[in-house]
Amino acid sequence: MNKPRSINIFLLHGDPNGIRVAQISMSTIQAIAFRRNQLKEVCKSFPEIQRPGVYILIGIDENSIDRHLYYVGESESVEARLTHHISSDKKDFWTDTVVLISKDENLTKSHARYVESRLIYNINNPRWGSSNAQNPSNEAGKLPLPDRAAMDEFIDQTQTLVSALGWDLFRDIRGQQQNEPAENQCLQKTETKKEICFNFSGDGYSANMEIGPSGDFIVKEGSKARIKTSEAFPKKAASIRSILFEEKILEKQDNYLLFTSDYSFSSVTAAAATVIGSPVNGRTAWKLPDNSTYAEWEAHQEQHISPNYQ
Repeated sequence: MNKPRSINIFLLHGDPNGIRVAQISMSTIQAIAFRRNQLKEVCKSFPEIQRPGVYILIGIDENSIDRHLYYVGESESVEARLTHHISSDKKDFWTDTVVLISKDENLTKSHARYVESRLIYNINNPRWGSSNAQNPSNEAGKLPLPDRAAMDEFIDQTQTLVSALGWDLFRDIRGQQQNEPAENQCLQKTETKKEICFNFSGDGYSANMEIGPSGDFIVKEGSKARIKTSEAFPKKAASIRSILFEEKILEKQDNYLLFTSDYSFSSVTAAAATVIGSPVNGRTAWKLPDNSTYAEWEAHQEQHISPNYQ
């Protein structure tokens, strides 16, 4: 369950895309975000990164239109380790960095190893691919119970700060497994919670979609996508399909593709194109039970209700 938090973000040069430091109010945890080529300036401005900590290297997967790459690491001196990566390692994907440290200097090597292990384990977003050669063992950074409790809070805050800085690395966009068929879920939620559920159906496909709390577009588990794709199938949608197959979120059935779990799209049109396998205007394709479109529903959001749902 997410909880309300106040986050302070310091812009070193007043540039929201430049070097920035994020911190949750009343916390000792700092997240320092910067571009790879800004490491020298960061080391000069924030000497605390010489201490033990955890870092995340971020970049683009050149083999995929819709996927990023990450590498999670730890070190007794984050500065020294990042300098080593630049001079010795072949991490060509790396463009952005997030360094995670504690201002109270109580973070040890064992703490950092524990945080690194749990962060890697907590990444469950198929839009991101790992550049870590191997996952750490369950014994990594083994800590006594009081220290584990403190580091679990460090991890929780880290995930919030990374998201606040603009990366959805720790966001689970697959949703939770459900026992009810997708059509029953939508019907039940519409009746009990008055949540809005859209449908997009035709020859070889039938999908349900809800608007998530972050404004994203969640195609529901049990939805069916068309197997065949057209020659004009958008490259980005094709890339999304490839990721979904790889992660077993889409599985081939007799004459359709089945969503085995919820999946969150950032675009209503990308959601529709992935379902139908061809170019489509998602704003008019997705419809409510009264046959009004997503575009019409969106136009009525000043009243926070959809047409005919008063």
